[in-house]
Amino acid sequence: MTQHSFKVDTRLAFLLSENYRSPEKALKELIDNAWDAEATKVCVTLPELLSDDPIIVQDNGSGMTINELQSEYLNIARNRRDRNGDFSPNLRRRVKGRKGIGKFAGLMITSSMRLETWARNKYSAFSFDKSLLERYEGLPDMPLEIEESDSTTHSGTCITLSHLNQSLRYPTAQKLKQILLAEYGRESNFDIFVNGKELGVDDLQGEYKEEKILLGKSKATLRCTVTDQKRKLRKPGISVRINGKVIGDPIFFGLDKSDDIPKKLLEKLYGEVDLEGNDDDITADWGALIEGSQTEKELTEALQPLLQAQLKSVYGQEMHLAQARLRKKALERISKLPENRRDFADKAIKKVLDRFYQEPESKLEPVVNVLLDALEHSDYRAVIEHINAARNSEVSRFAEALEEFGFVEMASVAEQAAHRLSFLDYLEEICLRSETLESHVHKAIEGNLWMFGVEHSLFSSNTTLKRQVEEYLGKKYIGDRADRRPDLFLTQNHNGERLLIEFKRPSHSLTFADYQQATAYRNDFHQNGIDQQINVILIGGRLGGDLPTQERREPHVKVMCFSDIISSARRQYQWLLEGRL
Repeated sequence: MTQHSFKVDTRLAFLLSENYRSPEKALKELIDNAWDAEATKVCVTLPELLSDDPIIVQDNGSGMTINELQSEYLNIARNRRDRNGDFSPNLRRRVKGRKGIGKFAGLMITSSMRLETWARNKYSAFSFDKSLLERYEGLPDMPLEIEESDSTTHSGTCITLSHLNQSLRYPTAQKLKQILLAEYGRESNFDIFVNGKELGVDDLQGEYKEEKILLGKSKATLRCTVTDQKRKLRKPGISVRINGKVIGDPIFFGLDKSDDIPKKLLEKLYGEVDLEGNDDDITADWGALIEGSQTEKELTEALQPLLQAQLKSVYGQEMHLAQARLRKKALERISKLPENRRDFADKAIKKVLDRFYQEPESKLEPVVNVLLDALEHSDYRAVIEHINAARNSEVSRFAEALEEFGFVEMASVAEQAAHRLSFLDYLEEICLRSETLESHVHKAIEGNLWMFGVEHSLFSSNTTLKRQVEEYLGKKYIGDRADRRPDLFLTQNHNGERLLIEFKRPSHSLTFADYQQATAYRNDFHQNGIDQQINVILIGGRLGGDLPTQERREPHVKVMCFSDIISSARRQYQWLLEGRL
């Protein structure tokens, strides 16, 4: 039997270099290598736009000898964790490299790479050029000359990336800084410099503030950024430094207990406060400020209003717009509440919007609508009278009354959501039965339009319109067509739109003929004097193969399966119940 072996094609280097989604992510891989090598300082130099200058990444880590280069660095896909474990030997850092391909990261944006490294009084270097790969069939066949000489330079590694790929986007310092801050922003004993400037709070994208603060007998400096980037920050909050040393984890100085600031908004806050002296108010292990100490009190009193103002300055308008949109949608329902409930309904909605800041509106609207349902159908009279009676009494009693209202309010919302989940279970059960008819699901659904989504929950039935439509239908659908009329036609929601629903039995597979029937109803209405927008929903058990695709359907037409409607509605209300209230 003839023995053969795998051959590593030179194209592998190209494929590995393409493993990175952006040039900044590729450079971050080289900095990860410096972290693993226990560097305490990394300097990144980026070229000017469209210049021929190289990218340079230099660190003061452990470096490599020629033997280490040959046996480890040049060993593709070798996992250092298998050999040395998950932590670096001296600083006990958790090792980031795990695939053994980070060495090719620079080749994504350049065609030439030179690596120089110093370790144990030896200097080693080699150069690697993409053009060489085209001359050889496999990486093992390609010669690589490694230079070696004696050296007295301290340990470290320098990677120079030349001949940047002009067809790709140049790496930018700003984008690189955002990635590095997210990963290394709170790491001690690991200083990163980009184009000569140390990475700091002021490099984070957003609104930066630096302010001097007087604290009794001492002074402090606050440096803080409220970021507008989507990337999640590592350890948000304000770090406390006393005499240059970080004390414990970042904190929010009471803002995390404030009802005015949504918790998700606090994740955008990133900074540090430096103090001189005050080390008597630190725990013995330097793990935190002593709770209730003079320093903690003075910092909280000074920083809380500053941070609160900065957060509201950046996100206040956005929060207001989101609230305004949802409040506008709910205005019609609020206006129909008894007068003594309207103010509480508006405040309760604001409370929900603040609490769930930055949740998508598709998730917030069901919460708002269920809350309004609870206010419309629950007896709040006793609680509201209690609050009104407490309004002119001492502050503590009034606060207690408001708290009681909050408990009742949230309990009613949760109860309403639970009832809707029970309804969905019932509907799912009857849809699974072969004997279930259109009339059965019609009866179950016509009073529960919320299950189609929040955009349909505000449609209402109008008796006068219903009578007019019946008179029209009586003339239009006669003889053989008498039993072929729309199942449900309602008016109207807050935008003045109307809703036409055509049901088919749950065992029926929807066809193109069903689609034509539903849209023909709408066309009939438009041709007979109804000029408002009419939304059409066609519902059946399954989607047939001849139905038009979404792109080819008429505007404002939905084709849905009972199972999908039930599943979507169930997810919304389970989300509401599972830890949201």
